[in-house]
Amino acid sequence: MGPISDEASTGNILIVDDHQVVLSGTIDILRQHYPTYELLTAKTSQEALEKFANYPLDLAILDLSIPEVLHQDAKVETGIELLRQVMKHYPEQNIAIQSTYIKALVRVRSEIDSHQGGFTIVDKSMSSQDIFQRVDGALKGFSHTRGIKALQAGIELKPEWLDVLTLAFHEGLQDKAIAQELNVQPSTIRHYWNKLYDVLEIDPELDKKEGKNLRSLTEIRARERGLLD
Repeated sequence: MGPISDEASTGNILIVDDHQVVLSGTIDILRQHYPTYELLTAKTSQEALEKFANYPLDLAILDLSIPEVLHQDAKVETGIELLRQVMKHYPEQNIAIQSTYIKALVRVRSEIDSHQGGFTIVDKSMSSQDIFQRVDGALKGFSHTRGIKALQAGIELKPEWLDVLTLAFHEGLQDKAIAQELNVQPSTIRHYWNKLYDVLEIDPELDKKEGKNLRSLTEIRARERGLLD
């Protein structure tokens, strides 16, 4: 949903987080400031999508490291995929990202820029007052994404480049297998690697001369920039 008026005093807020302590703390903050709102919770991506489908939500507060279903490990890529789906299917939804993995938002920067609802970023280390201010901003339809812009300075990414990183370092695939997975020629994968080297400020020739392993260096730089978990 888009901006709401100051007169609006009731509605639904969804909090998605698999840590009960964080969930309870967020609920306490929200109850102080929004006593008439219905507070809904979800601990998995699957449960969150069910809430989106069944309730009109004035605000969604999303952690990025969550499990897809119960009893699975929490992963940032799961939270990022949930965020993608929410922005795609609910383009005017007000969203506050509350996480310790803010860097990962660079992976969906273009989608965030196009999102029509409020969008703010809340680091879990913030004070209760700062958390409330960011959450309230999102609820009112405002955007606060300067942190992403700072992280992504100089980075222009295409989805297929991120696919290469994921398949190489999460799945452990080599170039030939990556090409088969993405249904492209191996030469295209080499082209993607070259683009990634540019983005990550890696000089293949110089680094090879200095005895550096390009794959290892790429992985390190990608993790530093938030492109890999």
